[in-house]
Amino acid sequence: MSMHLIHTTELPWQKTPVDGVTSKDLVHESHGTAKLIRLAPNAVYPTHQHPNRDEYVFVLVGKATLSVGDDRQDASPGDFTLIPMGIFHALANYTETEVVLWAGAIIPGPG
Repeated sequence: MSMHLIHTTELPWQKTPVDGVTSKDLVHESHGTAKLIRLAPNAVYPTHQHPNRDEYVFVLVGKATLSVGDDRQDASPGDFTLIPMGIFHALANYTETEVVLWAGAIIPGPG
């Protein structure tokens, strides 16, 4: 097996359906995904849930506000959360500087 090195700085930011939110897909496999998500100042990725996968979020840059179920907390670089499948959650940047997150999904396999 050879290494597949991704130079993320060379990947363009892709628009998403949410204003102020862009992403870079890094991994998209049947068992999971990984991407970079950029939240512009005052951008909010609205409340949603995933019925068939757990999601994770790791803060790389800035201060994000993470809402998971009834809990809402500010998260700084180095903070990590795992969001269980089926739980409603949202991501927000209520600051004047951009936020960059590493996020993805863990998709359970058979068995």
